[in-house]
Amino acid sequence: MDIPRYDISLLYVEDDPAARAQISSLLQRSVAKLYVATNGRQGIELFQTHSPDIVLTDIMMPIMNGLEMAREIRKQNPDCQIIVLTAFSDTDYMLDCISIGINQYTLKPVDLSKLIQSIGTCSDYIQLKRRIKKQDDYIHLLSQAMEQAPTLVMITDLDGTIEYVNTMFTRVTGYSPSEVIGKTPSILKSELTPNWTYQELWQNITIGSEWESELANRKKNGEIYWEWVKICPVRDASGTVYKYLKVAQDITERKHYEENLRFLSTHDSLTGLYNRAFFEAEMKRLAASRDFPVSIIMADIDGLKLVNDTWGHSRGDCVIRAAAESILTAYRAGDVVSRIGGDEFAVLLPRTDEESAMSAVQRIKNGCNSFAVEQPGYFQGLSLGVATACSSADLENALRNADARMYQDKKDKKKSPPFQTNDNHSQQPD
Repeated sequence: MDIPRYDISLLYVEDDPAARAQISSLLQRSVAKLYVATNGRQGIELFQTHSPDIVLTDIMMPIMNGLEMAREIRKQNPDCQIIVLTAFSDTDYMLDCISIGINQYTLKPVDLSKLIQSIGTCSDYIQLKRRIKKQDDYIHLLSQAMEQAPTLVMITDLDGTIEYVNTMFTRVTGYSPSEVIGKTPSILKSELTPNWTYQELWQNITIGSEWESELANRKKNGEIYWEWVKICPVRDASGTVYKYLKVAQDITERKHYEENLRFLSTHDSLTGLYNRAFFEAEMKRLAASRDFPVSIIMADIDGLKLVNDTWGHSRGDCVIRAAAESILTAYRAGDVVSRIGGDEFAVLLPRTDEESAMSAVQRIKNGCNSFAVEQPGYFQGLSLGVATACSSADLENALRNADARMYQDKKDKKKSPPFQTNDNHSQQPD
């Protein structure tokens, strides 16, 4: 007889030694693990110890009969597969078998092929349960992975209606699942992302392609956050797209860092003005432009070395920032105000003649005088020089002339009465 082998464990309960020996021999070849008991009480003990997949039992036995044992097993495991071996004279027990929920019946004398068939039927059910549990465990694993993922996860239908968001989404955006499920991702939309980006997004995913890019979105509290987004079509078993999956990484800190680096590449960190590199680049740009006449103002802080030596560099930094503010408030938005050295500033004034530039110089002086009144004792003012270029050929000469006039202004000031410190020590500015 060709006996199939099943990957299951089986408890066999039989009080008849001859029948037990015959059936046990068969079962050892048919199941992965076999446990044998001689009565219902012993069967219960083995079931509690080993939790077999199938119980095969006779009905009429001493101490505890098969149905009493089956009823107890059902209490412990309602889904256990139970097969009873019954003789024609046992028909009085059939109603009890039905009420207990016996899965299979095999008549005595036992037809071994029918017994193997009953075990196979129970085994098919057990294998199906195992596959379902494995799928459930896998789905639970994926669910936990998405919930605990360090990225933002969103699932939408084909119309973009949100069906799922994970914990990180809530943590970053401030929206709970109940606040966004049933809505569209436009709830996060900010004015910083151009419309053509969204058009490109939909053009790609509606034809089944993946799409990824940066998006600037808005949190529930109104703050802007940046994310690197990847959106993938989700396909069913037939290959048809039926969902969209969005996975995003919060890159807000990185964007701020990059923006800060870009700012520092063109700006002075102390004053916030443009730096020397930007000034020189703007000089080249203006040389090739039609923005003439271009006026250039050079400025140098008077007495900065004295302030640093007397009150320290922190006070000197205050003077530098005050000078920057005095210069900046005197100009238009399109003018280029730069700090090009420790105590030196330069201003580029496109489309500005010399007369207008001299008016700007006077505004700077007025600003310096106001600050000196508000903060007496350590800020003397600025030495200034101005020159105007009427063409690109004159631009470098204008820069040199403005610089020379600024130094001449400084020399002229040194002939003036000495600068008084708070300690009443007469000092000449540098």
